[in-house]
Amino acid sequence: MRRSARPARAATRLLVAPRQRLAPLIDASADTETDADTRLRVDWCLEGATPHTLSDTSPPEAWQALTRLAASHPVTLLLAADAVSHFHLAAPRGLKRREWPLLLETVTSEAVDQLHLHPLQRGRGHLELIALPRAELAAWRAWAQRLGLAPTGWSCAFLALPRPATPDQITTLDDGSHRLCLGLAAPVAPGAPETRQWLAWPRDWPLPPAWRERECQVVDGDGDGDGERDDDERHDGGEAAAEQARRRSLTWLAAQPPAALPFADDSGARWQGIAWRPRRRTRWLAGAIALLALLDASLWLATSWREDAATSQRQAAALAARFVGPPPADARAALDSRADAIDALARRNHQLSEALATATAQLAATPWQLSRLAVSGNRATLAWRYPEPPAPVVLNRARQALATLGEAQWQALPGELSLNLHLAADTPEPKP
Repeated sequence: MRRSARPARAATRLLVAPRQRLAPLIDASADTETDADTRLRVDWCLEGATPHTLSDTSPPEAWQALTRLAASHPVTLLLAADAVSHFHLAAPRGLKRREWPLLLETVTSEAVDQLHLHPLQRGRGHLELIALPRAELAAWRAWAQRLGLAPTGWSCAFLALPRPATPDQITTLDDGSHRLCLGLAAPVAPGAPETRQWLAWPRDWPLPPAWRERECQVVDGDGDGDGERDDDERHDGGEAAAEQARRRSLTWLAAQPPAALPFADDSGARWQGIAWRPRRRTRWLAGAIALLALLDASLWLATSWREDAATSQRQAAALAARFVGPPPADARAALDSRADAIDALARRNHQLSEALATATAQLAATPWQLSRLAVSGNRATLAWRYPEPPAPVVLNRARQALATLGEAQWQALPGELSLNLHLAADTPEPKP
């Protein structure tokens, strides 16, 4: 009997999408069958099927039906898109997986050694990573296992967005809480593909100018995809509109689901159980380098000691020469000029301190943070930054709060609200 050469069809996946951004804190001693803290509001659907929603008010039979489906289908956790981080960076040739966190130290404030990293693209001169805290991913996996889902992978909606045709276009998906945007930028290295940019933006806010100026291609379950729908209708901020957008996005994701990523961390050793150990030649080179560094330090100390001794002798001779003979004729005038300069500096610093205290008091109840203080002569520049692109009404309120000090100007390129002060010190009275 002749066997068919047709490959086996992949099993239909079960997508489980929790509504909340962070994993719940679960008591390890609680009963896994009856503990209500595991029953969050979640959406689920089979690939190509209609999405469903469960919550803590759903009957137990509905949760049991989800558990039965999980027993016969591979489960993929679809985490909130704004909970993950995305990096597309220039990477030196030969960079090891365990060295990937080193690339992120200058581009993120998170603890890079605590991040779960997975490569999306890796080529000559560039590396694209998706990241989220390792403890957060483990907490979501534990939550799913307590529900009896046993997930085999995780993902997010960004991985399903189609790539724009040109850098002048973006593709967007409204997931009910955020607008997920995928754009292109210049390559990070010669020969690398165009850089992919991710943006999760609150759906009720207008997009940043750099994104709003591009042609928008909307993808969702309605099938129009032309981006011409009225923006007030799509993003009116109402709960009903947000729920409809959530359903549309899940329907679209069920039709073309994102790739599932493994739970195993890709930033450590390539093979589990094998740790990197330097070979004998590497240890010998390390010892030689340490010895050369010690010799160089010894030579530098000896040279520095001789130079310091000679400098001390020259300074002592110059100091002794200053007190031999009568003082200069203009010594009194020079001393008075120096005292006047010190007084003017003190007045300028006092004026600057008062202005800074006034501005701090006026903006104390707002999220504005002082980001820059520069002084040049009698001119000072104070600059503040907002945690997010400020709305016009926020800028107007900040300008009004600082009006007693001067006219504040908004600098769009650095994203700063700057205020120029003239520190006009009082002219000292002439001395007799």
